[in-house]
Amino acid sequence: MRTRERKDLERKIEALVIAIPREVDSRDFYMKLAEEYPDQASKEMFSFLANQEKQHQDMLERILADLEEKLTKLP
Repeated sequence: MRTRERKDLERKIEALVIAIPREVDSRDFYMKLAEEYPDQASKEMFSFLANQEKQHQDMLERILADLEEKLTKLP
């Protein structure tokens, strides 16, 4: 049972390790677009999207930390 639990945690951690940089890249992409567009509506839209990506990143990092902690507590 512990082996299955360990593998499950490791797989979830692996997914998050892949996902977090994608959130960072998406945020950078939207921030760049926000800087490129001269009109306020576009700036606000892309800034909003960048902020959403940052929130996703923060949430995934919290989940990752929790899963890593659980993994270290397994025998």
